[in-house]
Amino acid sequence: MIKLPYKILFCAIGVSLRLILPAPLFAQAVKTSFKFDFGNGKAAAGYQKVSPDDIFSELKGYGFDFGQEVKAITRGEGNKLTDDYITADKPFYLSVNVPEGNYKVTLTVGDVKGSGDITVRAESRRLMLEKVTTNNSVKKLSFIVNIRKPEISTGGKVALKPRELGKYDWDNKLSLEFNGTRPCVDALEIEKVDDQVTLYLAGNSTVVDQDDEPWCSWGQMIPRFFKPGVAIADHAESGLSLGSFLNSHRLDKVLSVIKPGDYLFIEFGHNDQKEKGPEDGAYKSYTERFKLFINKARQKKPFR
Repeated sequence: MIKLPYKILFCAIGVSLRLILPAPLFAQAVKTSFKFDFGNGKAAAGYQKVSPDDIFSELKGYGFDFGQEVKAITRGEGNKLTDDYITADKPFYLSVNVPEGNYKVTLTVGDVKGSGDITVRAESRRLMLEKVTTNNSVKKLSFIVNIRKPEISTGGKVALKPRELGKYDWDNKLSLEFNGTRPCVDALEIEKVDDQVTLYLAGNSTVVDQDDEPWCSWGQMIPRFFKPGVAIADHAESGLSLGSFLNSHRLDKVLSVIKPGDYLFIEFGHNDQKEKGPEDGAYKSYTERFKLFINKARQKKPFR
């Protein structure tokens, strides 16, 4: 009996947003698939041409990001998708505004008249592809990127630390970093996928997506070892214990999106042992909180 009013309210909100927001911005906000052809030549059929001048803006919703300069190379081999590409002497980034969820990213990389070497990271330096080489050829490779937002669908939001504000893991964009001795990026496809088995990670600095070189964790390296079909959602943060992970609503966030078939990996202890008090310690608060995490996850019946 209550479904009809909700549908009417949703339609009314949708109409209001269309009236308030510029049409391109509204359309971009709900778009979940993209096909980009990089370079200065004509775009391949069905692809959006992206040249070095396409700098990211919120209005456009995609483009090269964070101030890095790139250049286009044209080979003129007749195949519109692979006869030109983007490269740079330093690591460069491309960002695309997308909603929360898992995304299949497919890259076409390489140079039909030269060698190529590329390493690809996503968001805050999550390793996706490592030292992919090509020689007078191109390769098409895919991986899964998990995108998350601080807002929790069941209410509230994750209480981010000051150092997390502006972090690529928590913004509105899917950001890719192209690195290597000669990164050649011909084309990019992005598609939202809802059928991935997702591995949620809860932990501290040994698990978190570290922002700065040369620091890294196992949590941000492990995506490189999984093929499409599995997504890694790293919700860890430096300095956290079971208690602070819980109190900052990070477990609430995970529980709001975990689904049957997913997994929750929990690693804590390094910071928990520093907590002092009558109810703290390995045989009291640590044990009880660990049981709470496990029981909450089991209630969602995520495991096959």
